[in-house]
Amino acid sequence: MQYRAFGQLDWQVSALGFGCARFPTANDKPFAAEIREPEAIAMLHYAIDHGVNYIDTAYVYHEGNSELLVGRALQGGYRARVRLATKSPIWLIERPEDFDRYLTEQLRKLQTEQIDFYLLHGLNQKGWRKVQELDLLSSAERAIADGRIGWLGFSFHDSCEVFQQIVDGYARWTFCQFIYNFLDVEKEAGARGLKYAASKGLAIVVMEPVQGGKITDPPRPLQEVWNSVPAARTPAALALQWVWDHPEVAVALSGMSTLRQVEENVASADLSVASPLTVDELALLARVRGAC
Repeated sequence: MQYRAFGQLDWQVSALGFGCARFPTANDKPFAAEIREPEAIAMLHYAIDHGVNYIDTAYVYHEGNSELLVGRALQGGYRARVRLATKSPIWLIERPEDFDRYLTEQLRKLQTEQIDFYLLHGLNQKGWRKVQELDLLSSAERAIADGRIGWLGFSFHDSCEVFQQIVDGYARWTFCQFIYNFLDVEKEAGARGLKYAASKGLAIVVMEPVQGGKITDPPRPLQEVWNSVPAARTPAALALQWVWDHPEVAVALSGMSTLRQVEENVASADLSVASPLTVDELALLARVRGAC
């Protein structure tokens, strides 16, 4: 596994992080509540045993069951080997005291005394306004002071202008998380947001590096573009490497659904420093982008 700086912290994060929103489920229904637990735990253990040290979940993933599964999976010594990230469901919070209520529930579900990296989930302009009106940052700071939270960040879905407002609106952000991949260079925070957050010293967690699986399971016309040029790497490996080739990125999260995906992505992460994209691979990605 390769490791990268996590913003200004004295800690190295694995190039690949495990996103816990797409565990295998009963009837293979994406995001469903009923997780195939033995399979999901085996996937997490394989990733951690091969150097992944960043595990990302959220209150709402798998209808609330992702945190429970992660809590069980990290028993037996695995918790001490990783940094754990989860998220406060801002849209569900109606009163200031709700912040602590959800956090207490999450600590219980995750079977831990501290959540290393706590995110305000899915901030946009409306959510950011709620954070300010309910003074939720003060609630978060109290949780940091008493040890329930290690560091505070936010995940994001809005325009780059709103992203910059949120970054500048609070001086103690440690990290941020947003969509970034070779097809979504200008989406939401995008490339401008990447540069901006890095200039402020924030660790950058990239989600959807393979566009939620769309890059690896494309419609037929797009698949024909992929097939038009022989490539040594799979579309997923190329997409991940494109993200890793940005030095501003701390970690790329992958929401993996099978052990095979975990194995392949771990193998790609192992080569992420030694194997930047070639000119031919960049040209192929440009053709794919143009076909979308």
